[in-house]
Amino acid sequence: MVKLLSYGCPSPDPLDADIIVIGSGAGGLSAALPLAQAGEKVIVIEQHNVPGGLCHSFRKNGYRFSPGIHYVGQIGEGGALRNIYEGLGVADDLVFYEMNPDGYEHIQIGSQFMDIPSGKQATIERFKQRFPADANGIEDYFSLVDKISSQLPVISETRSFMEFLKVPFRTKDMGRYGLFSLKRTLDDRMADPLLKAFLSIQCGDHGLPPSRTPFALHAAVTGHYLEGGYYPKGGGRAIPRAFVRALRKNNGQIMLSTSVQKIITEKNNKGRQAVGVRLADGTELRARKIISNASPNITYEQLIGREFLSKKLLKKLDQFTYTTAALVLYIATDLDLASMNLDSGNYWYTAFGDAEEYYRKAQHPDVVNADECPGVFLGISSMKDPTSFRNGHHVIEAVSFISYDVFKPWQHTAFDNRPEEYHALKRKLTASMLKAIEHIIPGISDHLVFCDLSTPLTNDHYVKSTNGSCYGTEKTLRQFGPFSFSGRSEIKNLFLCGASTTAHGLSGATSSGIGVASSILSCRPSELMSNTGQTLKIITG
Repeated sequence: MVKLLSYGCPSPDPLDADIIVIGSGAGGLSAALPLAQAGEKVIVIEQHNVPGGLCHSFRKNGYRFSPGIHYVGQIGEGGALRNIYEGLGVADDLVFYEMNPDGYEHIQIGSQFMDIPSGKQATIERFKQRFPADANGIEDYFSLVDKISSQLPVISETRSFMEFLKVPFRTKDMGRYGLFSLKRTLDDRMADPLLKAFLSIQCGDHGLPPSRTPFALHAAVTGHYLEGGYYPKGGGRAIPRAFVRALRKNNGQIMLSTSVQKIITEKNNKGRQAVGVRLADGTELRARKIISNASPNITYEQLIGREFLSKKLLKKLDQFTYTTAALVLYIATDLDLASMNLDSGNYWYTAFGDAEEYYRKAQHPDVVNADECPGVFLGISSMKDPTSFRNGHHVIEAVSFISYDVFKPWQHTAFDNRPEEYHALKRKLTASMLKAIEHIIPGISDHLVFCDLSTPLTNDHYVKSTNGSCYGTEKTLRQFGPFSFSGRSEIKNLFLCGASTTAHGLSGATSSGIGVASSILSCRPSELMSNTGQTLKIITG
């Protein structure tokens, strides 16, 4: 049954929509909102019963969990994401908590510990104090991070031919160093392997080992969090809710529990053009333009059909790879975590001082036989957002990477009817993750009030990922920047946004949606940030 949220607006005319957006993730909503604000009639279609994609939250046994939002950067004064929320007019409906400024990242590699503080200079000084022999390399590294992360937005703001000619001069550091691997960048500047391991830990935010990570990608991630981490009050769902409220105010509509079966295309004099969508119940909605927030494989192969695609695009689809899959363990515990000196910062643990070895272990099929998983990322959401601390129980989300191949035997089984072998594997993997978590929270295995594991197949079911991918397509050198999937499709009037286009994560997907909207409206992305007078509220301390 279709669930239509019209928010007091008339029901959508299936033959008279300006823009149809498939998917309500960060990319889809950030495209839909500015288009609605520009006067376009926008309909967002979401297959899940709540909006948000990986930004959504859910409740189990009374506990609220957010599978995809663990922390957000650039929310402080002058931050890029803050400017977007204020500029799009959603800031009044959002509140963020600042995470521990003395350690928004807590890293444990074997028996070695490191806390990453908020602020570029504070971070540099802490690393220099710990690794004085590599002080010059540390300074040079963070200088490059700063330069490259500040040069990346230049490309999206380029519109005229003259501006395009100036791009190489305005992004010279990115052109010179950005395409080197993270491993080479670190090896060229530092000697201490532990230092390089600490600086590589945020590879977990894009899912690639240092040897396969373009430095520009890692610089963007590191730069995003350099001024600290923040967490939305109300969990991840607070962000899509704010966008939906703003969409409502601008006569936009969202259809939930509604699956798109096909993107309808017709021939034109240069190939094909998108003219609408067909829903799973056979209903057809027509629109001038279609924006897909689904992955490229789902968009092109399932919703369009390979028979309508060029050989060049088919080759690209067949060659592109997707990022690693992951396990997410959802926990509620009755432990007094504050008394154990735990706080709102993230916790990273691995036994391996070599990040390459961690990724080899995590992606090997034999990981299912390991007594302890190779590493884990953990966030205590009830300490990041005190409103989720209920009845003396803390809420935790823990993540560990795993190969999708492990779950292929069950990829075609029904979500609510998996065989016993699948559930037995889940129990085994849960135990291996808990053993790793014990390094961070001793005794937690004996203090579980709630514990449930989601697998890559869960990700496929709820957010229609490809191969359980965490971050869309891999942003390797051959799949990054101009080599990634474009926001403008070869099919006229069809656009793509999301983690497999411009960049991954909340910030990358949001930017991709704004980029598509600016392309449709023939303006710069910054020109869409026209809503003034709103100030994002930050709770500190």
